[in-house]
Amino acid sequence: MERDDLKPTLTLPETYAPVGTIDLSKDWRALVAVNVLALVLLFCFGALFYQALIWLRPSDYSLGLIVQAGSTLEALSLVGILLVLLAVMVIIHEALHGVCFWGFTRVRPHFAFKGAYAYAALPDWFLPRGQYLVTAMAPFVGITLLGLVMLVIVPPAWFLAILVVMVFNASGAAGDLVVAGWLLFLPPGTYVRDRGDAVSFYRPR
Repeated sequence: MERDDLKPTLTLPETYAPVGTIDLSKDWRALVAVNVLALVLLFCFGALFYQALIWLRPSDYSLGLIVQAGSTLEALSLVGILLVLLAVMVIIHEALHGVCFWGFTRVRPHFAFKGAYAYAALPDWFLPRGQYLVTAMAPFVGITLLGLVMLVIVPPAWFLAILVVMVFNASGAAGDLVVAGWLLFLPPGTYVRDRGDAVSFYRPR
């Protein structure tokens, strides 16, 4: 059972010891592994969300998945729209992390973009396991649920855009899923420090 007396702290208790760190800035193998996982998730969630669309909208699921570009200009416009959608998705994804960080600490998080990945972080704070799990999973769960609801109510012309955002958000959550998976195997009372490109875990001795 998760301890309910733990709160975010700037000072780790002396009874805690480090368990491990996922550092994408220094460990190229971790960075490669996360990116490979993201690629696998791209195809897995692509198939999963497509099946969800068929189940949610069986009579018109195919109507919004037909892309027609009659000229080079139209094709470039479609690519531009796709890039804008992905940029907005990244902003919303990191904003949800940030809202959770702020909600638990009332401290403004740090946002950054480092080429291969963007992040929100609170480098000086240690968060209890439960609060960090919520923070890590909020974008994946929140955007996925919102996307599923929108697939039910929007016109078919919106299907493709929504699916693209949902799939790339889920794929981009690969690092969050790795961290959350590791946390599930750590004991109650674990603290997490998120420096953006590195996440460290601490447990009671």
